[in-house]
Amino acid sequence: MRALAPSRVVAAPRRARKSRCRSTPRPDVAAPLQRVVEYAEDESSWELHRGVPSEIQRDIDALIASALVDGGIDNAVRGDGDWRVFAAPHIVRLATPLGVLFHPLRYVIRDGTISSDVRPRGRFVPDGWLSASGTVQAAESRVCEGMVRPACRIGFDTFWVGAGASADEPRAGPGSGVVDKAINAVGKLGFVDAIATFPVLFYDERAGVVIFQFPPLKSNIAAFRRRG
Repeated sequence: MRALAPSRVVAAPRRARKSRCRSTPRPDVAAPLQRVVEYAEDESSWELHRGVPSEIQRDIDALIASALVDGGIDNAVRGDGDWRVFAAPHIVRLATPLGVLFHPLRYVIRDGTISSDVRPRGRFVPDGWLSASGTVQAAESRVCEGMVRPACRIGFDTFWVGAGASADEPRAGPGSGVVDKAINAVGKLGFVDAIATFPVLFYDERAGVVIFQFPPLKSNIAAFRRRG
């Protein structure tokens, strides 16, 4: 009787292990970002009391949901340029019902310094400019809009009012008179550390769009960097 040959045991092929390191896909924000840029380039969008159209607000919300901040907060605070605010919900909620208009609200960032000018006018407010300057720098991240967000700290330390050579331009800086000194002192008292930190919800360096929150009023403010 012939002996049976021993059977060969064939090992099952090993399954490839799934990598535990998964890259986070970059959200596709090209379409909403393009629509937001086209809206912000129109100077009529700087009339903040009008608010933004509902479709543009949806695009802003999509950018916020993406949580994209190009290069991180250290890069965002170096966003040198001339910026115009085109969405400020707290102005629509609080100032517009009182007949106060804000147009424009702009700020300039240069090498870690910031200057801000806003022109209010209306039934109870004379036409003029409110201005401030100081520094901008990265701050500790904080929870905002359901996730941890990078943040910046704006330290305004100089305040002044009034127009420059024409009513359409602000003064370049404060004077040395008693009134200027008093306005500067009042401004410093009003701008406390509790309102100096702003979570950055979105920043695209190439498009020149930033969205940040003013926490005391839960207002998501959007600004556009002018070209040229």
